Amino acid sequence: MNMNMGTWLRKSGGVAALGGAGLFAFSLAASPALAAGNPNFNGVLAASSPTGFPTSPASLDVSSGPVSLHFDTLVTNLTSEHQNVALNFSVDHIVTLNGVNVADGQPGKPGITFKGPAGTVQQEIAGRQSFTLSLNASEKNQKLDLTRSMSACGYYQIDVWAPRTGPNAPRHRETLASGYIRVLGCSSTQPTPSPTPTSSVQGITSPPSPGGGGGVQAVTSPSTGADIIGPGAGGLALVTVGLGLVAAGARRKSLKREAP
Repeated sequence: MNMNMGTWLRKSGGVAALGGAGLFAFSLAASPALAAGNPNFNGVLAASSPTGFPTSPASLDVSSGPVSLHFDTLVTNLTSEHQNVALNFSVDHIVTLNGVNVADGQPGKPGITFKGPAGTVQQEIAGRQSFTLSLNASEKNQKLDLTRSMSACGYYQIDVWAPRTGPNAPRHRETLASGYIRVLGCSSTQPTPSPTPTSSVQGITSPPSPGGGGGVQAVTSPSTGADIIGPGAGGLALVTVGLGLVAAGARRKSLKREAP
């Protein structure tokens, strides 16, 4: 079968662009959420993604004094029975990420887009709130509005959770909803937050990034807030190459037609 070069370029470019678009779309769908609600909390509850706070690397400003942190989520009873569920609302100070000290929130830097607790070492700060959430049978979208004061700078993970044990619970928690915040605006003499003496949480640690020192920074994507790396970057590259091949094929065909 004979195929001229222009036709081959156009077909190859179309395949590459289509494959790249699919890969990019898949990478966005698979990207972890920055603030997430659990759709199946022990088969009993479901929660929407929390709102009410700026997600890191955006920040709360405490330069004029303590500010209120609002954590709002909608909770649904997945069962046909009345439920009373004991929960905790806590804030954990992120001390290090992949071995790098980020305890001050990195003022003056772009900041970190967290995708989960992996690689972090955390310490719970004082002020945990324990409460019982009561929902009628099959009740939908009960608003849970939690508030606490923040005054110390740094990165924090905020969670609504119940205790859990076992090898699949590295943070010893079954989380209903969680998010990440950044607090900036402290004076240079302000001490770092004091952890609760008997409570500390260590995330899943991983080795430092190759190359060692320096600050930990993240470049955010306007669409998802997550870095476009791995499959996403590959997908965009394939789209670019594919469109280039299509254009080259069309130009070659046009030049062939114009030739005497």
